[in-house]
Amino acid sequence: MENVLVVKTEKLKKYIQGLNGMIETDRKALVDTIINEYEFLPRQEAEENPNFKQIIPYVVLRQGNKIFTTRRLNKGGEARLHGKVSIGIGGHINPVDETEKQQVLMRGLERELREEVSIEKLGELIPVGVINNDSNEVGSVHLGLCFTMEVQGEVKVRETEKLEGLWLTVDELMKYWDNMEEWTQIAISAIK
Repeated sequence: MENVLVVKTEKLKKYIQGLNGMIETDRKALVDTIINEYEFLPRQEAEENPNFKQIIPYVVLRQGNKIFTTRRLNKGGEARLHGKVSIGIGGHINPVDETEKQQVLMRGLERELREEVSIEKLGELIPVGVINNDSNEVGSVHLGLCFTMEVQGEVKVRETEKLEGLWLTVDELMKYWDNMEEWTQIAISAIK
């Protein structure tokens, strides 16, 4: 059974209440709250409980004017997202990432990047904001920490049974708007 990092929604309320989309204000205070208040719950329980937000690192990989884009295949863990197009690489943070409490978010982000894609040359992580979307059942139990990273060389999907990947310009990506995950719609609007 997978345990995932969560924070009680009540603890995050002053930063996210009534806000759907990319939250760029109070980002440091929000991240500090996450680091000080997180706990781990079984994923099955967390996926159905809006009293907790699962914290998800969400990294947008760029090469010049192109964005690395993935499409979720039907074998991924989250059935509600099958077939959806995404520009975010990331996933749940697990107890294995908790080597140092202050570094748990970055350790989870780094592990998820390594698990999902191989990147020839990593770049600098640039914080964009926090994605919150309480308008649907997936969004109501997740909170995304959104970053961009300029990369060089080849990028390949590792989890080929779950994802397929390609490079698209923003204009090319917009053709998939109706089939995008809502977080991707939020992120692409913020980073355009």
